[in-house]
Amino acid sequence: MAGIALPLLGIAASVIVGMDRGDTPPAASSTSSSSSSSSPSSDSSSGDRAEPATSTSASASADESVEPPLDPPDSPLPSGSSASTTRVDLASPRGHGPARESSWGLTPAPCTNHEQQLIDLDTGQSRVERESGGRIEEPGGAELQYWPDTCTGSDDYLLRGVPNTRVGLLRADDPHTAENCRKVSNTGLPPLNLNDTGTIEQAGFVVGAAICAVTTEGSVAMATIDHISDGGIGGEDTASGTLYVWPRTS
Repeated sequence: MAGIALPLLGIAASVIVGMDRGDTPPAASSTSSSSSSSSPSSDSSSGDRAEPATSTSASASADESVEPPLDPPDSPLPSGSSASTTRVDLASPRGHGPARESSWGLTPAPCTNHEQQLIDLDTGQSRVERESGGRIEEPGGAELQYWPDTCTGSDDYLLRGVPNTRVGLLRADDPHTAENCRKVSNTGLPPLNLNDTGTIEQAGFVVGAAICAVTTEGSVAMATIDHISDGGIGGEDTASGTLYVWPRTS
């Protein structure tokens, strides 16, 4: 019995001495080695994932600088638009029906054509007749006359209300109602040179204003001035806009 015990004590002592030396079991050492070797790889792949995110962010910033956000749907219309941006109260005055909407415009021919333009504010339609020193051979229900007063290369045409008609100018800051339009139609529209910016602005002929008339048919007409275009050197300014007509019913 004593002989068997002595070898066993020797084995136990060897194990204790080995543990005191800090020897690591093979499995633990393998696990630690695997963990440390995978660490750089994990860091590396983490770094690789970060790079595309930075690149995408920079690309998005570049795209934003090239393509600004779109305007909201309710943005004001551009100045070149054909639609009227003037606020008009469409309520019908007493004795008149609902408003009809169309368009009107001044488009002069070269003065050497010796033509004048006559515009009927009941319909917005215009016709051309031979110019005769500002005289009108046949008004034909027209309320506006645009004719070449001179032929010197520019500033040739003048705009006025046809004589013996009720035409006036509604200023841009006045309420655009049929009743106000009927009132100002008694004030008259004297000859205006649309190329003379200072004169027409003083008269109130500007974008946002309106030409008003009680037509030969008894309708109330409001021709809003939505655009005034520069004719350039040697040319004539033109004007155009939306035409509202409240037809007479009684």
